[in-house]
Amino acid sequence: MKKFDISNLAVLDIEGIYRSCLATDSEARARARSSLLIVKRTGKTSYVFGSDKYVADEENILFIPKGAEYEMYIEREGECTVIELTVSDAEKYSPCLFYTGGDKDVFTAVRNILHYWTLRGPAYRSKCLSELYSLLTQISSIQSFSSSLAGKYGLIHRSVKFIEANYSRQDLYTPMLAEMSGMGETYYRSIFIAVFGVAPTRYIQQYRVDKAKELLIKSGGSVEDIAVSVGFANSSYFCKVFKSITGLTPSQFAEKGRLVG
Repeated sequence: MKKFDISNLAVLDIEGIYRSCLATDSEARARARSSLLIVKRTGKTSYVFGSDKYVADEENILFIPKGAEYEMYIEREGECTVIELTVSDAEKYSPCLFYTGGDKDVFTAVRNILHYWTLRGPAYRSKCLSELYSLLTQISSIQSFSSSLAGKYGLIHRSVKFIEANYSRQDLYTPMLAEMSGMGETYYRSIFIAVFGVAPTRYIQQYRVDKAKELLIKSGGSVEDIAVSVGFANSSYFCKVFKSITGLTPSQFAEKGRLVG
């Protein structure tokens, strides 16, 4: 996922601003006639550009450059504000997702832009542009924070909490977790590794093994039953992963644990 500092976006004019609320499962294919900012107050929409997929929702704003071709799918109905822009050198940009975390100031700026544009009072274009530059600065500030370690964790915290609450599920795959975080699989994996030092798949294995350690010592259950209860498909694979992480087989660990308390 290519990133750029959105505060450096050279906006020459605002072509239009409108609010929409398409029904769930609505689909469309289009070519952007102007550069677009997609701001979802509620709901969730997927945009596909060739092989790249971006998810716009309450926490992620999508920028689409003029001329980009995309497929759109409404995953969850909700309020969406679209800001059509004339951008200098639009052809040098690629579609880009900007994490905002649902910041209230962002939605306030968007609401003000829409308000001024709808009323069309004195100097409404200047007011809209002023609010737009404020919006871009806010997004840039949030992006700067998100590039820090704490900020990066904020990008994926929802999926991490999901892993911790659902570690026993056998369908915990990186694509699903990436989509949950509103980002592509490659970018999600890179953020995850930066935060935890391991890929999502390995993190899940380690978390399951930690849970299995508790059960091996406290429950006295069979290796087969414990393997399934923590999310492994079978005991053979469980034993292989367990030893790669701990250096011991599950049985050896259980015996050692009983000897030391």
